[in-house]
Amino acid sequence: MQRLFSHITALLATFLPMRHIVLSLLSASILASCSGFVQDIRRPIDLISDDALSDASQSDFLIRGVQAQFAESYGDMVLYSGGLSDELFFDARTGAGGLVIFEEVDNALNIDRANTTLINVQNRLGRYRFHADDLIRRGRTIQFPSDTARRRLLFQAYLHSGIARYFYASYVGINKQQGGGVIDNGPFIPSAAMYDSALAQLSLALQQTSSAQETRLVQTFIARIHLTQGRFQESQQAAQNGLRRGDAPMTALYNVQLLNPVWNNAGLGRNVYVPARRFDTLYLRQDPTDTARIKLRGPTVRSGFTFFIQTKYPAQDSPIPFLTWQENELMLAETELRLQNNTTSALARINSVRASYPGLRALPSSTPTTLDVLYAERDKELFLTGVRLLDQQRLNRWHLRSDTWRYLPIVLPEINNNPNLPPLVRD
Repeated sequence: MQRLFSHITALLATFLPMRHIVLSLLSASILASCSGFVQDIRRPIDLISDDALSDASQSDFLIRGVQAQFAESYGDMVLYSGGLSDELFFDARTGAGGLVIFEEVDNALNIDRANTTLINVQNRLGRYRFHADDLIRRGRTIQFPSDTARRRLLFQAYLHSGIARYFYASYVGINKQQGGGVIDNGPFIPSAAMYDSALAQLSLALQQTSSAQETRLVQTFIARIHLTQGRFQESQQAAQNGLRRGDAPMTALYNVQLLNPVWNNAGLGRNVYVPARRFDTLYLRQDPTDTARIKLRGPTVRSGFTFFIQTKYPAQDSPIPFLTWQENELMLAETELRLQNNTTSALARINSVRASYPGLRALPSSTPTTLDVLYAERDKELFLTGVRLLDQQRLNRWHLRSDTWRYLPIVLPEINNNPNLPPLVRD
């Protein structure tokens, strides 16, 4: 019998309007298969055949399924990269309890490749990548009523295919110092090559955009990848065509079925991870008006241990921004500093970002606009968006010993089942 997709497990109580690519969220469609049904048993009514989905009428269903899987994987990457970086940390004295993986990731010395939680994280990422690529296949074969409908689906497909590859390049590694991943049981793809693969998909997404907003959003993402790779000229060129002040962000949306994992594990839901103390002892003491964007609750004292809890994501369905015009401005500021030494323009861009928060004061014109100042602004602005780990790696500002993990290790089932990988990858 042909492959089957499971029925959507739950609908959102209400949906946001579909505008540009602000993501509406359904629970993800999960691929299933079977060899046949017993004749005397009525065929299940909550399954949709794979062929039935290859129809233009199912475009919204397919797109929303991939968007939901994006939200799931992005939340994973934000949470665990926050713990691996110096953004969040684990301490048993918070009283939250939690799985061993949280402490292992925070220590980053010995991360168990066979840990069930870590395996589930990478399984979700693998499903997301598979369904994004499969959406490309469908977009090429479905008979659409118009070219506009085809372009809409293919834009989402290529965009998410690029994002999935970016996740592998940024957050997964074959050993402690080498990032990258594998696709379809293929050979290991190092981060640099995986980033290039992501850029290739984003180039195809640009050919399918239907609005200036979509084009600018993809350009911002391209700028981030080039910046991560140290290609400042290319990053500046893309960011100059990227998101502008007032443009809507691309966000991952959550609901009661798919909880925001940062809220659930590093926030008011459960504080297994808590923010690094520099956010309260350094940034907020230096500038109390920064409470407009550095949102913390506390202090809380337990067992003599003082900590704060992030409230950037105050609810279980709080969205997580993925791409914003504020990040684009900070990328332009950095490339202007690096390429043109234009401190005046860089400071103006930093203050443009700060001005988007009511009550947050501007940096004085006398401020020496250096990369260190910009680095701190990125730390505050991009808190809990998965970017801090990338900044630490690219700027060589690692906070742990040199023999610690800088990526989430490729899990043991992948190593054991992939003939293109050695049976055991030495750490």
